[in-house]
Amino acid sequence: MLARGISPGARARRGLLVDVVLAAVIALLALELTAGLGVVAFFGLPLLLLGLLWIALERLVGRVRQRRRAPAR
Repeated sequence: MLARGISPGARARRGLLVDVVLAAVIALLALELTAGLGVVAFFGLPLLLLGLLWIALERLVGRVRQRRRAPAR
């Protein structure tokens, strides 16, 4: 329950306090989210690059084998 005789200055300070607390909570959530994404990217990016390299090598080997099997004209 709020007191009825709150001065405008006190009301402004309370509003500022609420804004600062909410900003701190949002900032902490953003830091946690970006830190989690950083960890995922740290492990995921090398795995993605290795997977793409694997696929590229398989396709290259497949093309080389097709050329050897094709009759010369």
